[in-house]
Amino acid sequence: MIKIAGKNPVKRIESIRPEARGNMNTILIILLGVVFAAVGQVSWKLGMNLIGPVTDFRPSDLISVFLDPHILFGLIMYALSTVFWLIALSRMELSFVYPFISLTYVLVLALSYLVLKESIGLNKIAGTVLIILGLIIISRFN
Repeated sequence: MIKIAGKNPVKRIESIRPEARGNMNTILIILLGVVFAAVGQVSWKLGMNLIGPVTDFRPSDLISVFLDPHILFGLIMYALSTVFWLIALSRMELSFVYPFISLTYVLVLALSYLVLKESIGLNKIAGTVLIILGLIIISRFN
């Protein structure tokens, strides 16, 4: 087991409650992580649109993919998202934090429409509404 500042980590996690560290601050941290992840996804898609379909797995082809500025920017966005995710996990229970990842889908859907000019059907809108309702239930009644 890893000890943090001489304390038993199990004890530390048991004491975490939304009220303990500011539920709203943690939700803001989660939302920042979601934004970085969604921007990273859109950046990757922009890069792959420019690169085209990957049909070979030759090292030179993969290296050129990872050296594309859009792909690199997306990786940086994902790294930042991970930092915020780890902060959120240090403050709240995983069962509370994890469902917020679904907001990434909601934001990617909006950005896909706005930035990538992708079409959005009624089924995607209905699914998005259900995701948001689920998050409201989880965050209100946790």
